Amino acid sequence: MDLRPYLGFDHPDPEYRAPEPLALLSGLAGGMEVWRPPGTERWLALAVGQADPEFPVQLLAAVGEAELPGP
Repeated sequence: MDLRPYLGFDHPDPEYRAPEPLALLSGLAGGMEVWRPPGTERWLALAVGQADPEFPVQLLAAVGEAELPGP
């Protein structure tokens, strides 16, 4: 899943803020792998990210209990 649209740079509303945890994930990683268990709206996402070169590389995980929001 491409996370760039969640940063909101191209959003028509200049006050747009992505919902968490997508806001944090999109700021640290360019993409993430998403899995949805069958028969549920829950999802699990994994990404590898780094805030800046001087910061450590992180393995990021997020779990949601609702449908993934669109950018």
